[in-house]
Amino acid sequence: MRMKPLRYIIGALLAMLWMTPLRAQAPVGTIRGHVTDAANQQPLSGVTVAVGSRAALTQADGRYLITGVPAGTDSLRTRMIGYARATRPVTVVGGGTVVVDLALTAQAVHLSEIVVTGYGAQRAGNMTGSAAQVNAGQFNTGPIVSPQLLIENKVAGLQVVDNNEPGGGLSIRIRGQASVNAGSEPLYVVDGVPLGTGSGGGLSAGRDPLNFLNPGDIESFTVLKDAATAAIYGANASNGVVLITTKSGQGRPQVEYSGSVSAASVTRLPSMLNAAQFRTAVQTYFPKNDSLLLNANTNWFDLVDRTAMGQQHDVALSGAGSNNSYRLSLGYSNQDGILKGTTAQRISLGVGYDQQLYDGRLDLRANLKGSRTLDQFTPGGVLYNAAQMGPTQPVYDSTSATGYANWAAGNPLTSADNPVEVLNLAKDHGTTYRSVGNVQAKYDFSSFQPLRGLTGTVNLGYDITDVNRVTFYPNNIHLETKNGTDGSYYRTAPSQTNTVLETYLDYRPPANLGPGNLGLTGGYSYARSHAQYSSISAVQLNSNLLGDNGIPPTGIAPVPIDTVTESKLISFFGRAEYNIGDRYLATVSVRRDGSSRFGPGNQWGNFPAASIGWRISREPFMSGIPAISDLKLRASWGKTGNQAFGDYLQFSTYQGCNPKAQVQFGSQFICPFRPSAVDTTIKWESTGTWDVGLDYGIMSGRFSGAIDWYSKHTDNLIFTVPVAAGSNLSNYVTTNIGSMRNWGFELDLNARLLDGGPGGLSWTAGFNATHNANELLRINPNAVGASQILVGDVAGGVGTKIQVLEPGQPINSFFVCQQQYQNGKPVEGKYISLADTVASSCDAASLRAYHDPAPHWMVGFSSSMAYHHLDLSFTLRAWLGNYVYNNVASNLGDYQELSRSAPYNLSTSVLQTGFLAPHYLSDYYVEKGSFLRMDNITVGYTFPWEGRQLRFFANVQNAFTVTGYSGVDPTAGLNGIDNNIYPRSRILTSGLSVQF
Repeated sequence: MRMKPLRYIIGALLAMLWMTPLRAQAPVGTIRGHVTDAANQQPLSGVTVAVGSRAALTQADGRYLITGVPAGTDSLRTRMIGYARATRPVTVVGGGTVVVDLALTAQAVHLSEIVVTGYGAQRAGNMTGSAAQVNAGQFNTGPIVSPQLLIENKVAGLQVVDNNEPGGGLSIRIRGQASVNAGSEPLYVVDGVPLGTGSGGGLSAGRDPLNFLNPGDIESFTVLKDAATAAIYGANASNGVVLITTKSGQGRPQVEYSGSVSAASVTRLPSMLNAAQFRTAVQTYFPKNDSLLLNANTNWFDLVDRTAMGQQHDVALSGAGSNNSYRLSLGYSNQDGILKGTTAQRISLGVGYDQQLYDGRLDLRANLKGSRTLDQFTPGGVLYNAAQMGPTQPVYDSTSATGYANWAAGNPLTSADNPVEVLNLAKDHGTTYRSVGNVQAKYDFSSFQPLRGLTGTVNLGYDITDVNRVTFYPNNIHLETKNGTDGSYYRTAPSQTNTVLETYLDYRPPANLGPGNLGLTGGYSYARSHAQYSSISAVQLNSNLLGDNGIPPTGIAPVPIDTVTESKLISFFGRAEYNIGDRYLATVSVRRDGSSRFGPGNQWGNFPAASIGWRISREPFMSGIPAISDLKLRASWGKTGNQAFGDYLQFSTYQGCNPKAQVQFGSQFICPFRPSAVDTTIKWESTGTWDVGLDYGIMSGRFSGAIDWYSKHTDNLIFTVPVAAGSNLSNYVTTNIGSMRNWGFELDLNARLLDGGPGGLSWTAGFNATHNANELLRINPNAVGASQILVGDVAGGVGTKIQVLEPGQPINSFFVCQQQYQNGKPVEGKYISLADTVASSCDAASLRAYHDPAPHWMVGFSSSMAYHHLDLSFTLRAWLGNYVYNNVASNLGDYQELSRSAPYNLSTSVLQTGFLAPHYLSDYYVEKGSFLRMDNITVGYTFPWEGRQLRFFANVQNAFTVTGYSGVDPTAGLNGIDNNIYPRSRILTSGLSVQF
């Protein structure tokens, strides 16, 4: 395993701990007290109370205790989002205790908090771009394995889609889609380290890119939504940026533990004919196949799903000294999937250390996050075969080679496979080691008079992934014997190392420049990605046992592949901020990136941005309107880039061979390498974004939020398109094809509806709504060779595609024929042509763009209530205007499937349509996917415990869904194609957390 940097970082942290300066013991004392809301005298928990470098958090009853405070006079400071900061002078006597009670005044949450931004932090009230910060106290609760789910429904314009599998793929879209083929995921930055673009570190295309990170270690998310905030990250920022800050130590040593157990059950599966319905259908439509039916009554889905158990445990030790702070955390989660055989087990480690030297002028920080994840996957085809396998067939057959029943008659190539056989005998598992960390040094030059206001930062970070995945199909199962591979074995070992070095200066002149104050930031960044992909594959296994070389003996020589890729990104960036009296605000930034992923003449890109803001509430004429506590108008424009489309596309390269496509020469099998097509002139994707927004706070922050309108225009879209045979080295090439537009508006509202009194009822709520639309503006016919591009592969037929990229239409619009109806029922084989006439075939004269998978509206609502020691919270989500193609119904929705020599089972949709033949391209199967879902309900009770905290809770995830969609899940990924996707589960959880 290539994990040496992890050991180096841990060693460096231990060395820093031992090198902490030792000083003679000085007289110290204690400060304690009680913090309340000034309006209602209710205790406030989670308030940071600090004096010098000592700090503590208030407990549930509002009390705090700070020990080890050096004797003398200092200032006691408080900080809590949603409340004005308080400062109180305090004098501590050695060996004594001082009692200081504090009452905090509420103020506008949205405009008062400090927001982490690219290469710095700003007060939200002075920000001129569009960004949203979600802190730990606002996170979703429950057994959350994927960090992104902590902020689902919490940020306007943020769409979170997972594939429902434990630890599986999870995608985020910020303000819709800004690309058609290059990566559409945002850039994730964890404690200043930009993560690699490989999903899940390369385990497979379907893993979560943040699966190494324990959600319990996260302090806050900051979502940079417009170009004014994101352009400082240049080539990686077209899809937005998500900044993740992890927790650090504060105050006295503190131990935290949280643990939970959960049970998950499937909520919905494809609706298929039962044995009686299947027998009737065969006897009615294809009676000659009646002899193939047996006497079983098998529900194949019942045999492959289960009630899935899970557990999660997190423990952390944290604290702070006079000049340092530390946090050490350990996490364990084990979540079974609702499909038998699927499991995700993760062990995670987090280490954070901060050391201040030279009277606080030098700040040294180190962060390390590491994990080991064990994944058990569902072998390919289990869900597909559970839908297809005839319900009159038994599960077991004592006469077969494996003991499992399969179709004894008919063409084996077209028959379904026993899903229980595949599930129990085939294996697919992987192990992923991931480590992300950084060391940062920040120096304040203010002690040198000419350099007052200047700070310098150097940040060295890394992101390392090592993976080993094995997939094995025995040589005697039906899946392998029917297609002639006679057993297959694949072992892959991808690894990736990303390193980044960033150095930048920040200058805040102590004196105003003109009527306002100026802030300048400038720096340099160097990022390198090195990836290695090693694999070995074998087919036609002579044995199902491993040989001396670690793979089963084979009839055809195993095929090893070893591929190495490397890319580099060099960047220069700068930002200037100007603030006149906290009323008139302006920010400009620019980043120049040079990428090795482009050819000569196209390697460098410039990404500028500019924004302005006007804090209307600070104007004298607003003083007579006390109800409006904050009001800010802002506008921005900026340009960002996208280079997430792979390495070496500007060169002609060879692709690795396919072991199932070997060529025989005499007695030898040769596995040929294939040349790839090349476009040496490929350019950056670039996105220009306009944003106009209004931030507001009403009634001293009781109501706060933002309203935004945005428009994004992307040029030089990158896509892989077919080319004429002989015109390039392959029949597909990745090139620039055209442009698109994405626009919409957002509404965000947060409210403190009830404050209650001591022990009274308090209630906070959040609401957000987003409208988004997109349109493909242009396709370059010289690059594409056509006016449209067909996409969206589906099951059914040969090479069937259900979606289209067509100018004037939304991205990935469904490309179907309008079905003719009579008395509300679809008419077999009849369509409405583009000329509005009845057509007897679905062809070019009838195919049209029809709806798209993206939701036109996304709405989120969250509520949190507390009474005495009892708390209740929930989150609701709604999507409106999204459409889903029900591929299970279209592929298995006609009686012709019963004519096979091994008949497939049918979707119950055939009972409504009566279709005799396939209608793959009918708009009948494009269904409304709008839904309302209760994502999360949590109830908890906190026991009063002096200086400590003990809480019990119960949680339900995915409590219910209201939808008219007939398939498995109306979210159906991002492409809107529901084809035997992993089912969604309802999860019941109970647990406790303790802090002392």
